[in-house]
Amino acid sequence: MKRVLKWNGRLILRDWKTRLLLIGFFLFLGTFSLLYRQQNVTLPEMQLRSEYSEAHNIFRLIPDAHFEGELGEEVQQRLGRNSTLIGLNRYILSQREGNTIEGLEDVVSDYLENGRDMAENNLFLHDATEFESHETLTSVYLPSRSEIERQLAFFDALDESGLPIEWNPYASSQILKQQLELFISVVLFIAIALLAGDHFTKDQENNYSVTQGLPLPMKTQWRGRSFLLWLLTWLAALLGIAVSYGLSLFFETTGSLNYPVELYVSETVTYIPLWQYGLLLIGLGMIVSYLFLLIITGLSWMIRNIYLTLFIVLVLVFLPQIWTLVEPLTSWQPSFYTEVVSVLSGESARRFDLSGIVYWKLPIIAVGMWLVLEGIFHLVFKLIPTRRSGLKRRVMQ
Repeated sequence: MKRVLKWNGRLILRDWKTRLLLIGFFLFLGTFSLLYRQQNVTLPEMQLRSEYSEAHNIFRLIPDAHFEGELGEEVQQRLGRNSTLIGLNRYILSQREGNTIEGLEDVVSDYLENGRDMAENNLFLHDATEFESHETLTSVYLPSRSEIERQLAFFDALDESGLPIEWNPYASSQILKQQLELFISVVLFIAIALLAGDHFTKDQENNYSVTQGLPLPMKTQWRGRSFLLWLLTWLAALLGIAVSYGLSLFFETTGSLNYPVELYVSETVTYIPLWQYGLLLIGLGMIVSYLFLLIITGLSWMIRNIYLTLFIVLVLVFLPQIWTLVEPLTSWQPSFYTEVVSVLSGESARRFDLSGIVYWKLPIIAVGMWLVLEGIFHLVFKLIPTRRSGLKRRVMQ
């Protein structure tokens, strides 16, 4: 087996297209932090400026008469308090010193406490259904109840970690998070599709396995080539991500790898450190990418047209979108779990209205899919001829 892997590895690396793709893949990921710094990203301070304007505009949308009475006055006070708190938090972010301003603690309250107060006020406003302009509040001003609860959980997690609010979206840790999510969601599928899409096409024409004196079963080659392509892809990716993160440390603030990141678990949202989130992304991405490489490499034996192979892969990647039109029956549907980032954030569970779409199901489904692929390609390779007419095995002298 060692001889087989060594021979296959050399065969793969001798292919100019494979080398070119791996080098390009590494260069893109390695310079990602430099490219990301050229993007126009909205600063949290500017986001709060927009919220501050909305907090003032809501008073123009609600008639003064609706603020009369005990409930109306309470709603008015809560809205006014929110406006003040947004202004304070915007000022804190503009100073870039942490959760408060040194020397002004008695005047400028803590960012996290302000955030909690705003969330509590918004929950009260959600419950104030007897307020005459309640529909205006919920449709124009208030975030959803679930979003408010996630905000409270985030402030609690940030408080427990002892970290300040991150004011810089270009911080090294934040760029790393964006890079990992983009890589797992999009770039990884493009890379493995281009690497494996026509991987066996040339071999099928030239029949390398026979001419090199290694008459291996197609199934053995399929497994070995898929594993080697998977290994090379992830070596290039991890090295590129490490280089990108290292470069970002020289140009921006470092941020913190302990910064809380949202994770969806069984109808609830919890927060875990960024480094744990990153490892989870990479681990699940490795599982999904290996299954896709098995599929793509196997298809390259069956289909000699790389464009048709890439089209089939594209269909598989976007297959979850069909469940927006057809009601899914179960959260164990494998196609849901190709979108790893959406599964971890809970977006898939909310979009498809299936609370059971959780990340821990992915490895279980992956084992089942691997067994299915083994069975399918076992039959496929039996139907594919391994020798071509007129080809003779080379005699080793």
